[in-house]
Amino acid sequence: MASVAHASPEQRAWECTALFYRDTGRFHQAIQVISALYEQLIAYQIGSDSQVHKGMSLVWLRDFHLSLVHLVTAKRYAMLTLCEDAIREQGTINAQQGGIYFRLAFEHGMADDEIARYAHRIFEVSQGHPVESRYPEWLLQELDNDWIVECPTLAEAFIYTPNRYYIKHLLDNLEEPTGKTLERLADYILSSIPGFRIYRRQRTPSTDYDIVCSVEGLNLDFRAELGRYFICECKDWSRSVDFTTIAKFCRVLDSTKCKSGILFSRDGISGAAKGEDAEREQMKVFQDRGMVILVIDRADLDAVEVVPLVVGIRPAVE
Repeated sequence: MASVAHASPEQRAWECTALFYRDTGRFHQAIQVISALYEQLIAYQIGSDSQVHKGMSLVWLRDFHLSLVHLVTAKRYAMLTLCEDAIREQGTINAQQGGIYFRLAFEHGMADDEIARYAHRIFEVSQGHPVESRYPEWLLQELDNDWIVECPTLAEAFIYTPNRYYIKHLLDNLEEPTGKTLERLADYILSSIPGFRIYRRQRTPSTDYDIVCSVEGLNLDFRAELGRYFICECKDWSRSVDFTTIAKFCRVLDSTKCKSGILFSRDGISGAAKGEDAEREQMKVFQDRGMVILVIDRADLDAVEVVPLVVGIRPAVE
């Protein structure tokens, strides 16, 4: 593992293998190879308790996804690469050196001052969070999401690319008193789905919203069932969510005219599998108003953590 952690013949061997697949038109296999390399780099970080530059693997993933017309996914990998390069270059991206600059500017249409602003912010945040910034996904969550200007294509509708090591990192840090870690985890999982634009910790004069998700682009699959936007509530509690909490969440969804909502609850809801208490209210809300409340508990989150780095999900065929 250490042999591929830095620029070396071993790391180059992984890249050349991926490039062989690329040159023969086998982009999915190229993605699998570089994704495995990226995982090796992250695993080395964890084992050595140190920062490793991962920009090369991320920029290749960007290039391969773009070749498959995965526009949103490719842009996300471009921004993850920017996170890595901004740390290495201490907040500046040299346009003369090429790399991620010309990809963002020439191919994704990002303005020079926008690239510079993001690079400066990334480095600034990384200085105060040296451990968390080893995950570029964490840094990307600290930025605004104005960089998302592409709409998902049909080719990437069911391609989700979560980093399971990052998910495990967040899962290991649950049960902290503020509840922010579960909110960040919910944010990350949802943002891995092309077409979901996430806003975390939004406040209004009447209430606070843990997660607000705007659904953009595709409207011919499950996203259409969720509505154009929905709200998520996150409860990192050591007990199940009770009837009162479900009822309050229903009222929030009512007031915001949401068709659906997601409740992230570490211990689920009371009355689960019995049709009682909170689960009964969940069913009654659907029967009365057609409003769907999805419940995601710790078992569901653990299941996400064991998925591979690149996940292709296809709808079931009846």
